[in-house]
Amino acid sequence: MESHRIYTLAFLVTGFPPDVSGVSLFNWERAQWFARQGIYRVVVFAPDWEKSSDFPSVGADLDGKLIIERYPSKPWTPYKLTHVPKFRAASLIRQRLEYYQPHLIVITDVERYFLLSTWQLPGKRFAEEHHIPYIAEYHTDLYNFSAAYPGWQWLRNLAWSYQLASYLYRQIDMTICASDAASQSCKLLGVPKIHTIPFLGIDVSTYNPKRRNRKWLEPWLSSHEKDNKILLFLGRLGFEKRVDLLIEAFTTLKQRQPNCSLIIAGDGPSDVVTQLKYLAEPIPDIHFTGFLLGETKANVLASCDVFCSPSPYETFGRTVVEAMASGVPVVSVNSGAVSEYIVNSVNGYLSPSTDSQGLADCIYKVLLTNNTKIIQRALRDAENFSLERGCHNLNNYYQHILGINNEANNLAKLTITL
Repeated sequence: MESHRIYTLAFLVTGFPPDVSGVSLFNWERAQWFARQGIYRVVVFAPDWEKSSDFPSVGADLDGKLIIERYPSKPWTPYKLTHVPKFRAASLIRQRLEYYQPHLIVITDVERYFLLSTWQLPGKRFAEEHHIPYIAEYHTDLYNFSAAYPGWQWLRNLAWSYQLASYLYRQIDMTICASDAASQSCKLLGVPKIHTIPFLGIDVSTYNPKRRNRKWLEPWLSSHEKDNKILLFLGRLGFEKRVDLLIEAFTTLKQRQPNCSLIIAGDGPSDVVTQLKYLAEPIPDIHFTGFLLGETKANVLASCDVFCSPSPYETFGRTVVEAMASGVPVVSVNSGAVSEYIVNSVNGYLSPSTDSQGLADCIYKVLLTNNTKIIQRALRDAENFSLERGCHNLNNYYQHILGINNEANNLAKLTITL
């Protein structure tokens, strides 16, 4: 018997549309999924942006079930294409929590809320006063993220030397990680209470090998590239993504396989993009497209020959799973969460080393291999990372800590007794 009580979930996020990132897209998709379950009212606290016209719209079917509250925000200094709360956002969040009276508060990107932002954990006091769960989700490997940005190593040193991360996460009831790699990162930072749940996922139905058509690549390829093998990177252009490593590997690859091209689909801070374009300038057949979204993104993914993910710090690897679901062989470095579900030469390829030569060798091998069986296995394995499955895993945990199943069972026992 299902409980007919409506529970209010409050999600405090820094990644949310119009921000373009895997975390942002998941936060939006997850909010809609829970709002459709019939037992939740979902309130998302997300950054405001200059152009409200870019905000996603809530469908009429979710009216009153999904509410987006925007707090005052500012560009985050290390990565200005994402926003973090301004100092006064904490008091606004507190006021709105009092209004909505949530039964559960989930905060993502704890460090972004605290460091250089509000200098507190919004919603913590409310949770204590009302005796409700206050849990965190660990989406970004900030420890390694900060080390990848020139001038920001101090953030890594601060988190490690002074146990800042441990201090912050001790104030949280539980930290949820989506992968063993994310859990290990949290352990290194001294996070005390960790629970691993494979909760991240994609809308698998969006990606399909049937979308494959060379015409989707024509806007970027020159006439002499019409028969080239096409490599693709798709994602944020941040230093931590190590696109520089891929460009160096492509330089080596061109000497052995001249008939190949590299498409770099994404965008990032101007200094990162400028540096990557400078590195790529002397090398023929490298193309920067900017962000690709929606149908265009899915079509381009399915139409390339190899997907390359050089980032060693992924806590999930959304675009990797999207490529698997698109029927494109994946090459990644043997590091982070991607190495937990990519099995070398079974459903993808893992470079044994994180240097450019090793990555080039691995890509060259893929270009010479019949990848039919690899692709078929990857298509099946991608189903394990559907949005539906990930949200169901989260839902089971939320219901456990909210005692929803216990309430339903007690009601059933009472009905039988009567």
